[in-house]
This record gives sequence, C-alpha cells and structure tokens, in this order.
Amino acid sequence: MKYTFLLLVFSFIGCVSQASDSAKTLLAFEDVYHYPYQLISEKFEIIDTQERMDEVFSIIHKNSLGNRLAPIPGITETESYLIFKPVLKNSNDVEIEEMYLQNDILYIKIMEFENPQLAKSNRVAPDILVKLLKKVSIKTITFINL
Repeated sequence: MKYTFLLLVFSFIGCVSQASDSAKTLLAFEDVYHYPYQLISEKFEIIDTQERMDEVFSIIHKNSLGNRLAPIPGITETESYLIFKPVLKNSNDVEIEEMYLQNDILYIKIMEFENPQLAKSNRVAPDILVKLLKKVSIKTITFINL
C-alpha cells in the first residue's frame, strides 16, 4: 500500500511538471519586411520604444534607393516589433510559418526558399522585421526548420 501511494504521488508530480512546461502561446504577427543588410548586431531584438524604432529606420533610410522612404511604424502599448536573423542553410531567404512563446523562449517555424529579389549566390541571412500583435517578454529565440 505504501509503495502504491508513492508511485501515485511521483506520477502526479511528473504530470504536473509536464503540463506547466508544455503551455505554449501562439503569437499573431505580421511579416513586415526582409532587409538584405544588417539592422542589428545581435541574433534578435525586441523594439518596444519609438526612439529605438526611429534609430532602426534611420539605418533603413540610409540604405534605401530612390526618392521614397519607408514610413516609420508607430509603437503602441499593445504591440511590439521583433528583428531577427534566421540561420540559412541552402537558400537566401525564409518564410515564417508560425511563432509561439513557451517559457520565455520564442519558437519561430521557418521554411527556407529562394527569393528571386535577392541574388542566388547571396547566403547572408536577411534581417527580418516582424510586428507582434502582443507585448511579449523573450529571453531567447529558437528556429524550427520545416
């Protein structure tokens, strides 16, 4: 009887820890643009202030050709922006399939493809600007290649 009780307690504790670890939150997002030049030096950056967004777009405007400049998005209290650099293996760009948050880790499901607007020989990962339709706290990001 004593061993049966201990077995039940340990199996319950295992189920509770698995349930708390597996809670993932799907994130709604808008893929804004894939820039073929460097916007940030880190692997990713959350932009949640207008001052930082202005700094990023000053880099974009310096690298833009032509007379028209991209409009600078406004930062609101209910959304934020993410810039990240995907890891490329055999392509020159990626398509974002899904994003979800689990234990302060952002998981990004990506599918590689050949972007005809970029040189085929270009294997430098683009900096991707994504609008997150929710404020989030992220410690790190992980890419899942499909």
